[in-house]
Amino acid sequence: MRGRLRNVNAARMSQSDRSGQLAAATLGNLSGNSWALYNTRLMPSNTILVPLDGSPESNAALPLARVLATATKASIVLLRVVSHDDSATMRAASGDLQKIASGKAGGGLDIVGTVRRGHPAEEILAEIKARPASMVVMRTHARVGIERAILGSVAERVLERSPAPIVLMRPGEREPSRIQQLLVPVDGSPGGALALDAARRLACATGASIDLVQVVIPIALQGVAAYDYVGAGFYDPNLDDESLADATTYLDGEVACLRRAGLSAGGKALPAPNPAQGIVDLAEARRADLVVMSTRALTGPARTLMGSVANTVVRTAHCPVLLVHRGGDSEASVRSSN
Repeated sequence: MRGRLRNVNAARMSQSDRSGQLAAATLGNLSGNSWALYNTRLMPSNTILVPLDGSPESNAALPLARVLATATKASIVLLRVVSHDDSATMRAASGDLQKIASGKAGGGLDIVGTVRRGHPAEEILAEIKARPASMVVMRTHARVGIERAILGSVAERVLERSPAPIVLMRPGEREPSRIQQLLVPVDGSPGGALALDAARRLACATGASIDLVQVVIPIALQGVAAYDYVGAGFYDPNLDDESLADATTYLDGEVACLRRAGLSAGGKALPAPNPAQGIVDLAEARRADLVVMSTRALTGPARTLMGSVANTVVRTAHCPVLLVHRGGDSEASVRSSN
């Protein structure tokens, strides 16, 4: 059994090494301060879209949008979606956006408002593609009970299909006045490479430091004992030490790459039984202004396979979370850049 455990571990780290090389190649091939990301393809637009629903809660996304727009020299588009297209409703919504834009303008920021009619998620996606937007900043609701893994129906639907990164904020979390510290969970996968590239570009624009973290789950908690179907599995604690050492080596390589690009960066291999909780705890300890991570944004029964970590981080972190949608096109783009 010991030999089989070692083979499983070696195979896992071999894949991580290959993906790590892929991530490094992505960082090496892409440069510059323009970091608008559409599945790793640069777009001519540098526009931050902020969906509002007329409530004070949704307006809480505005200060962060302003911070990001100032740092990245982006314009801000305020979007209101209404269900009725009668003139009175449209005028009222337009007037509200104009007041908000006037109040948040200044400092060279370009802020405009637009009103659409229809289903909120569909119209937000249409506006993202029409601009095209380089980022979306929106407030989400904290859910409990059976809906606890759901970010909120509108935010969830937008995340499923948005080609642009989405910054999600929940009630009660810190609202950074500057972007100085980014926490980026990585695992050597193409999805981790996407998140790392988005963080690198944001750091170039803001001067923020980047903290990389790779959570290493103890092998005893990974279900590997299931391989020994005749009895209790054998657990070698040295395998955990090897996994931590391999993760540290991977992180050291990524940190060196970032530092060669002139960025402030550090890395930590974190042993933790729960990846999401480990990320949240480290974000709080480091006082991160933003967590940057990838997600597959699957739906239905597959959601728990994809988004348990990302969803949990969004629901429990004390800072906003920037999610880069990992999909087939984005993974293909990362591979083609190698």
